Amino acid sequence: MNNWHTYQGAVLWTKSPLATPPTFQEAKSALKAHHAFLARWTSDFDCAQPTQWWYCICDHFTPLNELSAKQRYRIKKGLEQCNIQRITNESLTLSEKDIAQVLIDSFMDYPAKYRPDLSIDKWIAEVRSKLNNPEIDVWLASDKQNGELIGYGYCTKNGNIVYLNQIKVPTKYLAKEVNAAFAYSLCEYYLQQPDYRMIIDGERNIKHETKYQDFLVRVINFRYAYCKLNIIYSPLMKCAVYTLYPFRKLFGLIGKKSSLFYNVFCILKQEEIRRSFT
Repeated sequence: MNNWHTYQGAVLWTKSPLATPPTFQEAKSALKAHHAFLARWTSDFDCAQPTQWWYCICDHFTPLNELSAKQRYRIKKGLEQCNIQRITNESLTLSEKDIAQVLIDSFMDYPAKYRPDLSIDKWIAEVRSKLNNPEIDVWLASDKQNGELIGYGYCTKNGNIVYLNQIKVPTKYLAKEVNAAFAYSLCEYYLQQPDYRMIIDGERNIKHETKYQDFLVRVINFRYAYCKLNIIYSPLMKCAVYTLYPFRKLFGLIGKKSSLFYNVFCILKQEEIRRSFT
């Protein structure tokens, strides 16, 4: 069961999308062993036919001079205004509290329906755990003019894949094109090393209303690697999903004002995508 982990009551397949996906029986066993309400995994990674589920990936570094004028403008602006650097415990000159505050400032921009706990102690502990993990690279962005910390990110290295787990930039700094500088610098750093085959930003995001993956595709030359979404449910969860499924649009409307109904809508939206493959 080491290839699965639980997240908010669901059990998710954790192996690389390049690996052989689990069988239905393996997924069913994981669902039962973890006492989860659903098990989710993907298959047919990077298939030729566009689907409603995907990973956002970059498997080729594109130098600035090969990008379009609009792409170059945004990335160059970011690189001119920001310093992007990978840090370790030994090279860290700021306190973990300074970094955690950038995270909190970023989360404050989230809609209340899915804004996480903003306890400073929680995020200090989160940053500290990342800095102490050899499989994780922590990156910071600072303003070139005044040295102010304006962005935080981290990547997890797993074999020949780098997972772009998180980049957080408070809204007030977005005009500096910090995100463009961040993403371009990470691609330049990792994809020019023979040890790494691709950077993966993650799967399609239903819950968070963000255009970040679209940004990566348009500006940094990421692409969508289409695949198949697979889900199985516990008996009670299956009954609930199948009963509520016809009302998914209603839950979407109510969910604009209620985090509980929004979470239900996200599960039903995921089921809608699953059914697109049958």
